Amino acid sequence: MDAGYIFSIAVGSAIVAGTWTGISTAYAGPLIVSWVGFAGCTSYFTAGGGKNGFIRSMVSNYAGVLIGCIVIMLGSLISDGPLFSGICTGFFTGVICYLAHCDLTKFVPCTFIGGFSTFASGGNWKMLLICLLFGNLVGVGSDYLGRFIYKSIFEKRNRGSNKKDWIIAKILKD
Repeated sequence: MDAGYIFSIAVGSAIVAGTWTGISTAYAGPLIVSWVGFAGCTSYFTAGGGKNGFIRSMVSNYAGVLIGCIVIMLGSLISDGPLFSGICTGFFTGVICYLAHCDLTKFVPCTFIGGFSTFASGGNWKMLLICLLFGNLVGVGSDYLGRFIYKSIFEKRNRGSNKKDWIIAKILKD
């Protein structure tokens, strides 16, 4: 990456994330709404960003919410003892890992984010679906604002330069 790119994305993320936090806590109420949005934003970047990352992040997040809701529903129907918890956790962890073989759900961390957000919200899936969507949009906004900042400030400066952004160490190939 050219010099200034990571800085530009960081500035874009700071602006959009700060705006999201201000709006979500002022108008949506509980703090969990804000943090679920950050979970969606994190998923967007984890899935690689852009249009494909947005789609994969959303599908993976929503698959995690569905799995989390199924676990909560099963827990209410079946004795919530340690044996059930272990079997249920093992089975659905396997399901989530298997979903890594599907193109739309191949980002397992995004699916786990949807699942653990479901447990953290007590199964409030309606709020989760909305907040994960907004969070992914925060990711899109951060990404595109960062790219705009990079193009506006750094791109011309980097023409003909070999300076790269924040290289700490190079990993040598065998």
